[in-house]
Amino acid sequence: MKKLVFVMAVLMAVVSCKKDDKVVGKDKDGKELVVNEKGDTVAKTETQDSLKVETPTAPKEVAVAKGADGKFAYKYNLEIGKTYPMTLAIKTTHSASDGKQSQKMVSESKKTIDYTVKDFKDGVYTLEVNSKSYGEKMTDPSGKSISYDTNSAKPTNKDIAVSWSIYKAMTGKTYTMKVDQKGKVISVDGLDAVKSSILNSVKKQVTAEEFKFFTQVINSSLSKEALSSQFEETMNIFPNKTLALNESWSDNQKIDKGPMKGNVSMKRTLTSVEPTNTTITVVGTQKLKGTESQQGMSMSADNNANVDGKILIDTQSGWINKVSLTKKETLKRTVEAQGQKQTMTESVTTVTTVN
Repeated sequence: MKKLVFVMAVLMAVVSCKKDDKVVGKDKDGKELVVNEKGDTVAKTETQDSLKVETPTAPKEVAVAKGADGKFAYKYNLEIGKTYPMTLAIKTTHSASDGKQSQKMVSESKKTIDYTVKDFKDGVYTLEVNSKSYGEKMTDPSGKSISYDTNSAKPTNKDIAVSWSIYKAMTGKTYTMKVDQKGKVISVDGLDAVKSSILNSVKKQVTAEEFKFFTQVINSSLSKEALSSQFEETMNIFPNKTLALNESWSDNQKIDKGPMKGNVSMKRTLTSVEPTNTTITVVGTQKLKGTESQQGMSMSADNNANVDGKILIDTQSGWINKVSLTKKETLKRTVEAQGQKQTMTESVTTVTTVN
């Protein structure tokens, strides 16, 4: 027993010496000296440094990750409890001319929505969606403007007041959206309470016929299908495949129904992946033509548009940091009736920004 106690005491002494070396003096620079395990007298800092063990850390997960093949994969990497904002602003400048007179109109809208991550399970995020604010401004050809903002008081103009009431009723009301890591919407719940709030806010401000119309519009615009489409078009940027740098992917749509026929194409390119931002450049074209005749009058139209801009995605979370897209559209319409012809040229510039 005494022998066992003696061995334990020796082991403890050895461990103690390794943790706290005894200072035997100082060198000419004043640094403390100790005797190491080999019996050499060395500076104390050298001994301490030799005992340090680097603990390996796992690489931090990111939304845009580079694989062994050098290509990048994308998935949301959101934090539970964190709120991710989205502010969408659209400004449209519309100019029209018949060769003799011209006029210009401008419309602007801005809305802010917060998405708070409530849960993450089996690859699906539960997001609480909260509309924070909405505003619009319209300027007619004479330069006169009308506007409203849910952060301001209710307008006195009846028509504008109804629009203000609709969006004001949405602010602070939340619903739940389930989204997978690729940005596809799985489900939307809690919309009935939001719809009821809106309809109750305008019921006393409109006629019975107008209320019926508003009900149809609200039920359509706040449907699961409509909200899913809006979210995916805005937030679901990456294709469902890995991408190399400078690799492009396109969405092409053939328009063959109605009087206007042609093609719409949108091309996106993965331009760069940095620790903070992943940059995607966007270019697009729209080419539509059509003719229509009725009651001795014929009309032809030619519509061409170009889109260009950039999308910046947060490389860590996958959320949109910034979007700036400009669409420039030219529409030429010619009307012929009773031997007379008139051509109207319209130019529309739409600038869309996010965050």
